[in-house]
Amino acid sequence: MRTALTTVVLGFALTSSLQAHRVEGLLQASLVELLPAQVGVEVTLIPGIDIAPKFVRLLDANSDGIVSAAESAEWSAQFMAGQQVLVDGHPLPLKLADLRMSPVSEMGDGHAEIVVHYTAELGVLNRGSRVITCINRYEPISTAYQTHGLVPKAPGLTVLSHRRDERQQELTLNANFPSGAADLETRSVPSGIEVQNSWFGLGPALPWLLGLNLAGGALILLAEHRQRTGRARHQQMT
Repeated sequence: MRTALTTVVLGFALTSSLQAHRVEGLLQASLVELLPAQVGVEVTLIPGIDIAPKFVRLLDANSDGIVSAAESAEWSAQFMAGQQVLVDGHPLPLKLADLRMSPVSEMGDGHAEIVVHYTAELGVLNRGSRVITCINRYEPISTAYQTHGLVPKAPGLTVLSHRRDERQQELTLNANFPSGAADLETRSVPSGIEVQNSWFGLGPALPWLLGLNLAGGALILLAEHRQRTGRARHQQMT
């Protein structure tokens, strides 16, 4: 996720969680985007100070202080085994698109992060009314979950309703894909989506404005979090 973070998300729990050092447990914050022919998911994992050593051992199996390509592949396979995307109850094949992580040496301060981006192709299931369910069952250690849906950007693609389970491991979106969805441009999930004049099909009405006030800053705070991490690295180097 590399473009400017001007995204509106559903909910603002992410706001407070990313403001300071993570102290306890592992936070997994998921963002879900619906595209005309694809579902994209980005999960940011932030290990707390208390469990950082255990989490590092999951990544750096030989404890040499470096996550090798083989170790990265092994960990990502374990992570992906805990992920699911279902359309109308049918699981879709998942493809790992990107994996980025902070250096092992920085994972003890509560600011380090691992970012996993994966996609699921909709194929023939990209037209009409669909129920999209994204599930995160990866829990190697004590974990808190957050999940949010992004405002659809593609013309005619709307989300009519959404719901999360109690732990926010599951996000279910009732979506309507336009009849010509297969002919629309398909892109991989970007860092954010430009704010549209609609909120899941509600139009420029009061609910949209309330949602913007509540949630519009969540992803901006994520950007600030990453900037603080960068500054901390620079200070350590100097």
